[in-house]
Amino acid sequence: MFSGDPMELSKTLKYGEKLGLDELEIFVHITDVIDVEGELGEISKTNKAKETDIFVRGIVDKRVGFGFTNDMRFLNDTVKKVYSSARANKKDKNWQDLPEVRKYHDIEEYDPEIEKMSVEEVIDTCQEIIDLTPEGITPAFCDARREIGEKYCINTNGIEIAERGTWNAAYSYLVGKTKTGVTPGCLGIEITRRKNLDLEKIVSSAADDVKLSKNLKKAGSGLKDVIIHPYALEDLLCYTLLTSILGENVVRGKSFLKGKIGSQVFSEKLTMTDDPLYKNGVSTMKFDFEGVPAERTSLIKDGILENFLWNDYWAKIAGKRSTGNAYRNILKGTVETKPTNIVIEEGNDIIFDIKEGYYVKGFQGAHSSNPESGEFSVVCNPGFKVENGEITGGCIFMISGNIYDLLKNIEEIGREKITGTNIISPLIRFKVHTATK
Repeated sequence: MFSGDPMELSKTLKYGEKLGLDELEIFVHITDVIDVEGELGEISKTNKAKETDIFVRGIVDKRVGFGFTNDMRFLNDTVKKVYSSARANKKDKNWQDLPEVRKYHDIEEYDPEIEKMSVEEVIDTCQEIIDLTPEGITPAFCDARREIGEKYCINTNGIEIAERGTWNAAYSYLVGKTKTGVTPGCLGIEITRRKNLDLEKIVSSAADDVKLSKNLKKAGSGLKDVIIHPYALEDLLCYTLLTSILGENVVRGKSFLKGKIGSQVFSEKLTMTDDPLYKNGVSTMKFDFEGVPAERTSLIKDGILENFLWNDYWAKIAGKRSTGNAYRNILKGTVETKPTNIVIEEGNDIIFDIKEGYYVKGFQGAHSSNPESGEFSVVCNPGFKVENGEITGGCIFMISGNIYDLLKNIEEIGREKITGTNIISPLIRFKVHTATK
């Protein structure tokens, strides 16, 4: 389904060909959002917006031009500018052609009940999050959001494909007073492709962490058992490993993993997949931002590196096939590569079965990690002490090292997957160096 007019887009392709374009691609992305924010126990902001982003790519004699507009009425003008831009650009010796038609998986993550949600319903959701906050704990921030997304791609190689998706999300960010100040901010969050949210679970998970954080424990330095929650692991991986598995970085020589396909790079306990077909995943989709079918890609199997992620352009340069991971950078107007749902397979172990260690649900400073070398140094916030298999209180410490060494030193992987924004993973226990002041 597509709420726009496909016939108009088909006419635009013909218009581009008449101008002299050898190839033309139009990608339309429409978002319809209701977002309600709360701050310090009160509704602070309500926003309802519908945005249309139209990306145009045209080619003349291996010269590539890009264009962008927010308004379908100006699409022909944009195509004309793309034609002029392409003619003025240098030839791209690596250019082959736009993606061609392939078979698509029959997948849909659309809930009509989400589309029916009103502004008042989303406000009520945000207010309920505030009302569920236990006494003595401050609802510093909260948010409720309903989103409908549409994608439509058409090109001169025969691709014409559309899909719709829905998202429903809420979070609660809580703090509590201590004898010396306040606890770290603790987050409870859920993002789903269906209407029903478990608001009680969202709030209680954050509130439980606040209560634990009030009991401050002493942390130690050295090589320790550290259990990392998927929310924290996601922050770390996004700035390290997940940039190295992008094919374009491999070709450019910016990936630590270049030349390591088939090698035992990680712990044999680690199996990781990029899965855009994962049911109820945040990034589950039928096709990517070039109209290429989304498909599961095995990245790591029992610690062995198996594949990289590709968009169509870089895949053809490397003699590969696109894995359906193209992404449009709205600021640059270019086509890049991006993971979808990163899934880490569960293990069979109870990972809290340790005498002494730590549990981390968030990192500060992950964005300062080195994406090429994998070096990182982060503050664990919120962090907790584990004693005799039980979480006994909050603590302040840092961990540092190299992501590739960290992923070699997996002690255990938990039994139950937890869905984050971009990563679906169990809790994982590592051996890692900790430091305190």
